[in-house]
Amino acid sequence: MRCAAIVAFLVGSLYACSNPPASCIDVDFDGFGDLCSMGPDCDDRNASRTNNCTRVPAPDCELDPFATGCPCLNGRMVSCYPAAAETKDVGICQGGQAVCRSGFWGLCAGSTVPRGESCNGVDDDCDGVSDDGVRSPCGGCDPSCRGGVWGEAEAAFVATDGLDLTSDGWLTLARTAAPHTTLWLANSADGTVSKVDSESATEVARYNAGGADSSRVAVDYHGDLWVANRAFFGQGSVTKIAGDLSRCVDRDADGLQTSSGPTDVLPIGEDDCVLFTVPVGDPGDVPRALAIDGSLGLDGSSGGDAWVGLHEGMRIAKLDGITGELAAEIETPNFHPYGAVVDAWGALWMLERDGRIATLDTSANATSAELIEVPLPCYLLYGLDVDHDGDLLMTGFNCDDVVLYNPLLDLWTPLTTLPSPRGVSFAPDGTAWVSHTEGFISRISVHPFRVTQTHALSLGEVLPIESIGTAVDSNTSAWVVSEHGGENEQGVATRINRATMNVDAQVTVGHMPHTQGDMTGSSLQGAFAPEATSSHVFTGCDGGGTTWISLRATVLTSSASEVDVEVRHAADEAGLVASAFEPLATFPNSAASFPLSFPLGGVIEVQLTLRTSSRVGAPRVQRVGVEWSCPGPL
Repeated sequence: MRCAAIVAFLVGSLYACSNPPASCIDVDFDGFGDLCSMGPDCDDRNASRTNNCTRVPAPDCELDPFATGCPCLNGRMVSCYPAAAETKDVGICQGGQAVCRSGFWGLCAGSTVPRGESCNGVDDDCDGVSDDGVRSPCGGCDPSCRGGVWGEAEAAFVATDGLDLTSDGWLTLARTAAPHTTLWLANSADGTVSKVDSESATEVARYNAGGADSSRVAVDYHGDLWVANRAFFGQGSVTKIAGDLSRCVDRDADGLQTSSGPTDVLPIGEDDCVLFTVPVGDPGDVPRALAIDGSLGLDGSSGGDAWVGLHEGMRIAKLDGITGELAAEIETPNFHPYGAVVDAWGALWMLERDGRIATLDTSANATSAELIEVPLPCYLLYGLDVDHDGDLLMTGFNCDDVVLYNPLLDLWTPLTTLPSPRGVSFAPDGTAWVSHTEGFISRISVHPFRVTQTHALSLGEVLPIESIGTAVDSNTSAWVVSEHGGENEQGVATRINRATMNVDAQVTVGHMPHTQGDMTGSSLQGAFAPEATSSHVFTGCDGGGTTWISLRATVLTSSASEVDVEVRHAADEAGLVASAFEPLATFPNSAASFPLSFPLGGVIEVQLTLRTSSRVGAPRVQRVGVEWSCPGPL
């Protein structure tokens, strides 16, 4: 028996050596594969696809050649971030590294991606705000502060008549957008201004700019054009031109005399649509930044006051929107204004090429501007525009960068583009358009922040060069103005379909149109409704017996806006209609917390009335919290 057992053991061992047990085949090191204990792998080249290939699509390796599962050279490493690009380096989120193994990129290791927000003083979901949507009614993380919040989570603000929401969900006034189908550009070498109908792509008028080296342009709320004449070695000036024949002035009662096209430029003083020319600053101050605010004027007839940045004079001039007279001057020591915009909240922003921006409230009697350093490694800033929410986009001429700045969060995000980005303009659909010196335009997605396409401006034999100004109209087009490329060495305006990126028209204009600024009026983005109201009911404790403690509100206002907070109480929601609202607070000039002295129990209704006395500068309400306590043990 003993000999037989030994023989059997030796035979079994020889069989095992010649037929080894099957082993797991796992090419992408995710634990799944043929004969693996975790099961088969539906895509053994991609560690993010295991038994879920019907739910997780294969990567588009042309769009992102470094995505997990895309081919690569073994041993290579690459930086990676497996979440929305706009969240990277915001809050807790950071990138990691992926390694190429078995000829395919592996998972992104060491990265931190957005997670659900917790009330911990940390930005967990990487949106730039800590504890948003999870704070107590008192605004912090104190669990002893109980109650309800209006403006977050289940009780978010709602856009209604006269009211709208910012991209962050804050409550503000709605805007009425005005059409902008005229393109204005300054022919710097000629001292003229071209008026182009954006629909027909035709130059319908050409005006005398009233000064030398015309360059910066801005459109006001009446559709009138303002143009700044730099006059490098002389007296700078600003000229206002009527945007419609109905706004022209027949000064000598001999019938309306005005330009009818590019070959019909009347001398200064003879064109009834050129409303005035006024000197700005001292000789040699060089007006090089121009923007329009939302002022209605004393009688409500103004299209907005003009703000002019004097580059060499290092100060800002405010011009009356009706007469052009100097209304104020603000010194900007060692700051040389180069570009300007006014945002929807009434703030003037000016850019300096050496890497700083300046801001002030246009609706206040500002005597100084706040200067902000741009935290980037290289400068020579150039173009500037602002979007619907007040985020700024700047181009960096020698950095080949565009830079997105969120003033509320003080968040800077750079993006590398094709070389030499110049003009920039936001479109209403959330895209931005950037021109490049060598005759190109780029379409940029803002959320996520990336270049989606770049296209040459050439059409047939017309090859634009020295491309500078960029604008969008209210139809479907973007425009780029180039100093050269038109007939007879003249400038050219190129129209691009924003949906297809196709160049569909080109208009030859004057000589060397070094145009910058708002060429169509798109930066105005419409005027805010003057007033609107919204309300919300807080029902208190589930079983009744609520003790109403306090109300807290987070509100942003400009000098031209305010928010009234009123509250009423009743035994139940049906009884609120018969109760009168009681004024509780008015922002600005109010504290953040207000005690409530209503009877025990019942419900309360909070009403907000938002108003502004300007076309811009509407108030914004982030949240309203009501603290209460309930009977019984905590």
